[in-house]
Amino acid sequence: MFSIGEFASIGRVSVRMLRHYDEIGLLTPAHVDPFTGYRWYEGAQFAVLGSIVAFKDLGFRLDEVAQIVRGDCDNDALHTMLTNQRSELGRQLDLDAARLRRLDARIRHIEGEPSMSTITTALKSLPAQHVAQASALAPGFGSENIGPVIGPLFDRLRRDLTAAGVGLSPNPIARYEALESGDGEGARANAAYPVGQSVVADAGFSIVDLPAVELAATTVHYGSMATIGDSWDALHAWIDDNGYQLAGVCREVYIVAGPDSQENWVTELQQPVVLS
Repeated sequence: MFSIGEFASIGRVSVRMLRHYDEIGLLTPAHVDPFTGYRWYEGAQFAVLGSIVAFKDLGFRLDEVAQIVRGDCDNDALHTMLTNQRSELGRQLDLDAARLRRLDARIRHIEGEPSMSTITTALKSLPAQHVAQASALAPGFGSENIGPVIGPLFDRLRRDLTAAGVGLSPNPIARYEALESGDGEGARANAAYPVGQSVVADAGFSIVDLPAVELAATTVHYGSMATIGDSWDALHAWIDDNGYQLAGVCREVYIVAGPDSQENWVTELQQPVVLS
């Protein structure tokens, strides 16, 4: 038998963490002294602790780790959990790589290096649109907050429109609005499809008229949504460099989107502007 200190030292975890695992039923001691409450562990429990540490290191939550180490999920379920976690880590890597590029661009700007934007920008008006819209709350702006919300929101909207007998038009639209309520950090994600004037609101969606925009600066983003922040930054830099200022909530119009791989997506970014 090993004391909790010995078990923690050999297993390379803290005593506090072992106590927490005991409290939540993830790894209970082999024996607890009824008088002192002191915890003792058996050598066979190092294998369980090793699995806990390994799956935690892969980014799984403790409730997910508990399912795995207790054998509550079969090989198929574990495979699904692992592949989902891999996809999430890949998405986070894309987000971090995009942040690095934006940081490098700002460092170059401070150092006096001229901007080398590769985007092609167009100024145009946007027509008014009659859309079916569904909304959901996100914890904030940025791909890391918006991405997990807007995709499922579009999936739900497509199902609800199909169930209501409404045909899906091309080029769906996403818009994002800051929330004034609560702590003021959240955002409302809006997914929309253009529809005919005869379409009426249903349980899963509302009908909204998007106003015409007299002037918008636009560009096209190619590829993953994880890197769309780079294109938005480049568009905003172009707007500032060319004597315009922001004048309304932006829109993202999906020219090519799912079920294709995101590497093949084509998204038009539309930012209402006025001359400064």
